[in-house]
Amino acid sequence: MDWLLQVGVHQPMLLAGYARHQVRCATYLTACNPHGQLLGAEDNARRMHQLREALKAGSWKFETGVGQDPQGQWPGEASVLVWGMDVPAARTWGEQWQQNAVLFCDVDATPALLWLR
Repeated sequence: MDWLLQVGVHQPMLLAGYARHQVRCATYLTACNPHGQLLGAEDNARRMHQLREALKAGSWKFETGVGQDPQGQWPGEASVLVWGMDVPAARTWGEQWQQNAVLFCDVDATPALLWLR
């Protein structure tokens, strides 16, 4: 993905993705560093592989990316933008992968944190 998602900042390119995938929302999700516990690169890579395989098995369409802490205090995390993943599904997937929050993008194309804990 060659564009930036920021909490509270309208992202017009999401609208193009919504149209292309015929959806009205998306969720940015990771399997890295469960519940904020830093894991090694190998463990995070394994978890991300498992997440991508689970999404494929569920017929979800997604794009890969890297989640970055704007203050640079947390390492970047491999992530996926899952087209059409609504709030209930985002909660389920985020909790399954032991995340504290996910980034949910509603029809207005303005990402917001969806806290899970």
